[in-house]
Amino acid sequence: MKTLILYLDALGYRFISKENTPFLYKFGKENSLLRLKTLLGYTGIENAFISGKMPNETGIWTEFVYRKNNVGNLLKFVPLPNKYLSYPYAYFKYLQGNTFLSKLHNIPRKFFGKFNSGAQDKVWKYDFFQKRKFVYYGWPFFVVNNEVELDIKKRNDEYKVNKFVKSFNDETEIYFIQLVDLDKIMHEFGTKHEETLRELKKQDEYAAIIVKEFQSKFKECKIVIWSDHGFIDIKEEINIEKEIKDIEGIDYFLDSTLARFWFKDEKIKEEILKILNKIKQGKVLDLNDKSKYNIPLGKEFGEVIFALEPGYLFVPNFYQGKKGCKGMHGYMPDKADLEGIFIINKEVKRKEIELNEVLGIIENGNIQL
Repeated sequence: MKTLILYLDALGYRFISKENTPFLYKFGKENSLLRLKTLLGYTGIENAFISGKMPNETGIWTEFVYRKNNVGNLLKFVPLPNKYLSYPYAYFKYLQGNTFLSKLHNIPRKFFGKFNSGAQDKVWKYDFFQKRKFVYYGWPFFVVNNEVELDIKKRNDEYKVNKFVKSFNDETEIYFIQLVDLDKIMHEFGTKHEETLRELKKQDEYAAIIVKEFQSKFKECKIVIWSDHGFIDIKEEINIEKEIKDIEGIDYFLDSTLARFWFKDEKIKEEILKILNKIKQGKVLDLNDKSKYNIPLGKEFGEVIFALEPGYLFVPNFYQGKKGCKGMHGYMPDKADLEGIFIINKEVKRKEIELNEVLGIIENGNIQL
């Protein structure tokens, strides 16, 4: 059956309303709108949605892991800002066979060679796509049955929607597109700003355009609309780097809401733990927490992992740098209203669903509905 999978990055369940997202609100009411339970983390969410497996099963959780990076070791000597080096970095990774391509964001040069991508492939490489004819559109790839069009230009969602709907044809079974403008806007302005409300309405309009065109083209079809997480407004910034940057014998990665550490010896580890335990706006994750939040246990993910409470942000960090932002995700999901959405045009007698249950519904309905 022709299947549309529309991925609306950052459109959390609590943002669905008759006023701001009238099409999604109505489509959800007429079909099935569920809360999609999100994860503590980032990269592992999309992977869990398509693979049907949680990060502790796949080993895919964060964008970067503690692993030698030869490309990074070369680029750290090039006297250009990270935003420009991100292009050759991604290109070299692509030449090495990677389709999961990262930017260098605001990672310090001293760590370029120590952290590598936490995944190798984008989800269009997975069996769900590979055993069918498909169209996949997620920056920087527009892929039709493994024929790759690489487009490194920054494209807004309006451009992507117009290009995507032109790809509908009688031969292809799966159509997947990711829209990301709302995620960018919420990081910049938070959840209540007029720019955010304006973008919510745009995303609703894009969804209407895609779904109506798909339904007009294919009378018998399956439509899935989902989002990976919601957003929380930032109320306070935490500067952990000033406490640790001069301590020798540690490596660390600051993922906006997570701080991950690796140590030369136990003495330095104890020193860092004393610093972390003084921060009341978060906690060091123990084994029970890691099990609860489906976090893989490999050393590459962190010998010590500190997670902030909702509403707090590490500044500086390796993504937003010293600038920070107004809105964020990636918190412990039981402590914040960050659930995404899952809409499907079939009856599902449930109110919420786990990420690793989605594949069964999309693919063959082998879940108790």
